[in-house]
Amino acid sequence: MPLLLRILTVIATAAMFSACATTQKKEGVDLIDDDEWVNPVQEYDEGNGFRKVTLDINSDEKPDVFNYYRVGEGEEEKLLVRKEIDLNFDGTVDVSQIWKEGLMTQEQIDADFDGRNDWIDFYDQGERIRAEWDTSFDGRPDLIRYYEGGKLSRVEMDTTGDRQVDYWEYYEAGVMQRSGWDLNADGKVDKWGDK
Repeated sequence: MPLLLRILTVIATAAMFSACATTQKKEGVDLIDDDEWVNPVQEYDEGNGFRKVTLDINSDEKPDVFNYYRVGEGEEEKLLVRKEIDLNFDGTVDVSQIWKEGLMTQEQIDADFDGRNDWIDFYDQGERIRAEWDTSFDGRPDLIRYYEGGKLSRVEMDTTGDRQVDYWEYYEAGVMQRSGWDLNADGKVDKWGDK
């Protein structure tokens, strides 16, 4: 499970338990005030075999997590197809996940909350195979990480901002073995090691 998803699961679980009801004490008995209680989980029929389930994490009565399900039959009664998360509670989705047949295939993250995705992870059979990061926040990925067998295998980077890869790192068993630089912008390694 991706780290971000694990963190959000813990937050959501804690928020659900703390926000489920307003409790009052009366003669040693806990009473739930039905007039103030708002269910943090809401379900909607989206039509065409889809359902939306929302979750209010911070108890402001506005949804922060949106889960979209395809409704089927039998073992595939309800399959997640998309998840959207508002991390900073400003009403804008910051994380989008695409799911297929019960496995995440893509996760897009707006790391600086400007409305553009800065980090996209791609998955195959539930295993991350590539991550594209826009470290300069200009709308274009400039750092791409490739994974094999769950371990980092290669990194490609555009260090000059010209949309051309000019730096590479190669890994074995997740440990960097060598790095190379393209010094003349021809797309090939000209120098191995430090620049």
